[in-house]
Amino acid sequence: MQITKPNHLIPTHLHQRAFNNSYLPNIISIISDGKIIAANHAARKLLGYTGKELLSKNFEDIFIVSNAHFKRMLKQRGLTGHSIGDLTVIKKNGKELPCQITSVIFSGDNHISKAITTLVNRSEGIRRQTEIDLKNEKKVANEIIFELSKSEAILKRLHNLEHKLDEEITAKEVSMSESEIQRKLFAKEWKAELKLKAIQIADAITAAKELERSDLGKELHDNVNQLLAASRLYMDLAKRNKINRDDNINKSSEYTLTAIEEIRKLAKGLVSNVVNNAGLCNAIHSMVADLMKAYPIKISCKMDDNLNILMSPKFNLDVFRIVQEQLNNITKHAKASSVKINILEKDGNIILTITDDGVGFDVNDSVRGIGIVNIKSRAAGHKGLAEFISKPGKGCVLTVTFPIEDFNDANL
Repeated sequence: MQITKPNHLIPTHLHQRAFNNSYLPNIISIISDGKIIAANHAARKLLGYTGKELLSKNFEDIFIVSNAHFKRMLKQRGLTGHSIGDLTVIKKNGKELPCQITSVIFSGDNHISKAITTLVNRSEGIRRQTEIDLKNEKKVANEIIFELSKSEAILKRLHNLEHKLDEEITAKEVSMSESEIQRKLFAKEWKAELKLKAIQIADAITAAKELERSDLGKELHDNVNQLLAASRLYMDLAKRNKINRDDNINKSSEYTLTAIEEIRKLAKGLVSNVVNNAGLCNAIHSMVADLMKAYPIKISCKMDDNLNILMSPKFNLDVFRIVQEQLNNITKHAKASSVKINILEKDGNIILTITDDGVGFDVNDSVRGIGIVNIKSRAAGHKGLAEFISKPGKGCVLTVTFPIEDFNDANL
């Protein structure tokens, strides 16, 4: 069977060889009916088909088309001429394979619209990330065990010191006068009090370290991780598409530099004050604008201006982190097309709601990610309550309620 050569992409024998021998899997299809008209060696190897078998397939035959993300990718490609997304590919043996898909439309022979689609296998990356996560969990566990062992060593030294002093006092009590005995008894009570204080100090130090470690983990997950993910996204856009390449590279560089600055501040034990400098509402609008550039999603935000007098810097930062975390959950998992964010005062409470029209999830599922745990933890830090209302296929509503009567400088 003769393979039709797409105009401009494979005009010569040399380009045909380059296409066939590319290490990235590529297929070329007709836009109108999705018929596959070319596939290189890497694509045939990844999917498990022969070249002849693939040429009898349509574009939709190798993807799970019931996935809403697949339809959004086709819609985005039709609007802009290109799209990037994570889709599930179906191999010849029926095995499902997670892939990053880049699809670009071009005009072929006789001005027939065609698309060249590149498949990047994500399964190995997912496996490596899982191994990294497990390694990090083990590292944290070892650190906790190490801290506990140090505390146990301190208590053991205190116990040995007490035993030694008791032996010395017992040996001398026989020759002591009554006044001397009373004085030594007082010294013994004083020593016991010192021991108690030492234990309390050791416990306080351990608790402070655990709190600091918890806060650092939240900042890394909620902030630095988001910045690096955005930087990678803009760099991928720059590599895949020449249009706005310089703008995308500059945007990636800005996010990378911001992540470096955040890590530097964390290393010095500082708290980011970016939200408080720009204002909570402005910071959220800026984050929303960046997300809508990178994802095909519409996000609106409304905030009661009168709330500024009630909010402290710590409260503003934690609310921003909650919004940031939930938007990250939505863009990663919900496959939503629209999101609404509202912050208002009602019945003596400050209420934050984030509503999306995505795929939803089972709120009774016992498996919870660190993102949801962090949201509830940040809310509880201000005596707030975070509640998720969702069902599979019904979207999700996150409502966080903060009682105004408990606001004060100490806990905000």
